[in-house]
Amino acid sequence: MSPLRRHLGLIALVLLVALGEVQSHWSRWLLAPLHDSAVMLMPAPTGQVVGTTMLRYAALPHEVIDPLVPAVSQPLAVTDAFRTLHLLAEAETLGDLAERYGVSLASLIWANGLDRGDALMLGQPLRIPRVSGVVYVVRPGDDVASLAARMAVAPEALLTFGPNRLADAQDLAVGMEIFVPGGVLPLDEHLLTTLAQRGAEPVGVVQVDEANLRQGPGTEYDRQIKLERGRQVGLRARHADWLKVEIAGTTGWIRSDLLHVSPELVESLPETNDFPPPPPRWVWPARGTLTSPFGPRWGSFHNGIDIANRAWTPIVAARAGWVREAGWCRGYGYCVKIRHSGGVETIYGHLVAQPDVAAGDEVTVGQYLGGMGSTYDRAGGGYSTGVHLHFTVLVNGRAVNPLSVLP
Repeated sequence: MSPLRRHLGLIALVLLVALGEVQSHWSRWLLAPLHDSAVMLMPAPTGQVVGTTMLRYAALPHEVIDPLVPAVSQPLAVTDAFRTLHLLAEAETLGDLAERYGVSLASLIWANGLDRGDALMLGQPLRIPRVSGVVYVVRPGDDVASLAARMAVAPEALLTFGPNRLADAQDLAVGMEIFVPGGVLPLDEHLLTTLAQRGAEPVGVVQVDEANLRQGPGTEYDRQIKLERGRQVGLRARHADWLKVEIAGTTGWIRSDLLHVSPELVESLPETNDFPPPPPRWVWPARGTLTSPFGPRWGSFHNGIDIANRAWTPIVAARAGWVREAGWCRGYGYCVKIRHSGGVETIYGHLVAQPDVAAGDEVTVGQYLGGMGSTYDRAGGGYSTGVHLHFTVLVNGRAVNPLSVLP
């Protein structure tokens, strides 16, 4: 073989070796290895026999980086329908609180039993619901389906709200307080508007089971409503032993001893005489037997009626008024004469002893005047046949039959 052919053959051998290294390098770095079972078809290098080379590759190890995902958190268990207990501060209104806590005004009213229209006191604790809805105390005959329909929600609203602790509809019990998220009940629009602006004010708390709210400062005034123990009334003014108050849009008068209120607060109220005169209300002046009627008697005219009973039987004012005379009276013995509005006067004669009232006193209807007796003033033409009350009614100075005005 000539030197030239040997030289060419050596060059060809070097090229073949180089080509193999390139193919090996290409295979490691450019051909992404697949799984063991993956197969890739590679064309044969140029200059080799035409055909197809089937190569098998193993997967290169690499770090798998998952995309960012938020951490999974469990929902908080809600055990109470109320987020907080708010103490009412000065200048705050219910409308302000509803806006601050993001619940409806009606929800605040239902949550705190304010739908009766009671006044609010400074520092009064108010339950703040977590969401708008109705606080309801279960009554006899209630069930989940009827309550849901009544409050315009699905039954699940009652059953799935955690604080209600209702595993199923059968757990609903009379007296249980539940919260109905999203529920609504009828509420007077005028009351709703009034309560939106209502804040803390001077308040008295009713401390008896039944207290009469009257049209004026006295028992002779008609009763407007009865208030139960615990009701809160707004204080407006005072007159003698009576307080002018307001509750649920009704203004009236109540005796101060029926309210829990500090003497200092009472003294701070303005005193007023702005009230109507008492209505002409009458009561019987004594209990007993009617022994002598009004009209002609024994050849003269009896200007009243006689009511007989035991000595010291209580005698009371038949109507509110002002004492014109009290003590020893001409003809009657011990007596009381009371002047009333409208030109009316009443006379109570033959009391057993000095009356319990004096001239100039203001008396209320039914107020005790003294005891029944049999005193009389012979020098003044009086006479008594036994223990009894002589009762006379004068209208503009003229005697009228007491039975025409007594109830």
